[in-house]
Amino acid sequence: MRGIVYKADGDMQVETVPDPTILDPDDAIVRVTKAGICGSDLHIYNHGAAFGFDAGCRVGHEFIGIVEEVGDNVTHLSPGDPVLSPFWVSCGACHFCRKDLPTSCVKGGAYGFQPFWRAGGEVQGGQSEFVRVPMAEGTLDRIPESVAGEEHRSKVLPLTDVLPTAYHAVRCAGVEAGENVVVVGDGAVGLLAAHAAQLFEPASVVLLGHHHDRMRIGADLGATHTVDTSVDDPAELIGNLTEGLGPERVILAISSPETMAFAMDAVQPGGAISWVGMEVFLGAPEIAWDTAFRKNVTISGGMAPVRRYLPEMWTLLEAGKVDPSPVLTHDLPMEVGADGYGIMASREEGSVKVAVTPG
Repeated sequence: MRGIVYKADGDMQVETVPDPTILDPDDAIVRVTKAGICGSDLHIYNHGAAFGFDAGCRVGHEFIGIVEEVGDNVTHLSPGDPVLSPFWVSCGACHFCRKDLPTSCVKGGAYGFQPFWRAGGEVQGGQSEFVRVPMAEGTLDRIPESVAGEEHRSKVLPLTDVLPTAYHAVRCAGVEAGENVVVVGDGAVGLLAAHAAQLFEPASVVLLGHHHDRMRIGADLGATHTVDTSVDDPAELIGNLTEGLGPERVILAISSPETMAFAMDAVQPGGAISWVGMEVFLGAPEIAWDTAFRKNVTISGGMAPVRRYLPEMWTLLEAGKVDPSPVLTHDLPMEVGADGYGIMASREEGSVKVAVTPG
């Protein structure tokens, strides 16, 4: 089969890779119908060697597809079922899975991330024609019939990671009706955090970024105000919206030292900062704990437990209350799918997130 592999920093290629097979009775084989390139995949593209990636390792952790084959222990899924896979595989039965924290599953790991793969065999990557899914019943979720058609795939694919991550950020921030929310970062997660925040009827959602084309998408998705921070200081706007008190909630889709410092300075006393950006793996930002203490600031966030949120996500999607598809600005056939990394890494005009479609 064909799949995208890491060759070296700055070099992703489409190659022929081994077809996956059932290795464990809890496995399933999924034929991928659409995959996504995530902003966190760019960390592999840029720093794969530092993360410990070997040349030829398959990549990708966002995919939807059709069940092709199941192991003997898999009884709740059948060949032909349309399924979505969260980015983190999970057993569904351990202490943390039972607590609705599948990203802390004692057996879990991430597709396409060699350092996090603990399921035996070759590292499985979602940007391939087929994927072996370990612990299939604890990991895969059947796509509801109402949104299982091909015409819905661009709406469904973001539920594998970026939409639940954005929703997780909003929930961790504790957004309530009538509050002011600032979202930092205009990648897919930041744009969808503005989208998800509107579910809680805030007074304002201010999106901060520095790509004018993405600002337009953010406004369409629900940001009430956008600020291009490369040319404008958001302080005056935020001050006017909050009567100088600062926003109650700040969401960091980019968890850098600079954005954390901004958030700590901007958030109003008694407010909350939620951070979900993967930059923490490249060096966690320092937190001004003295300021957090003085202002009684709550800091939360982390990897999104996608399985926990999927029941809500399906309901919202079916009701038309969320539509994450605008962040998928490109859809490439598998044979040129690796080009998507260059498109996203260069922030090509009009680009946010690239989908890859096999076949």
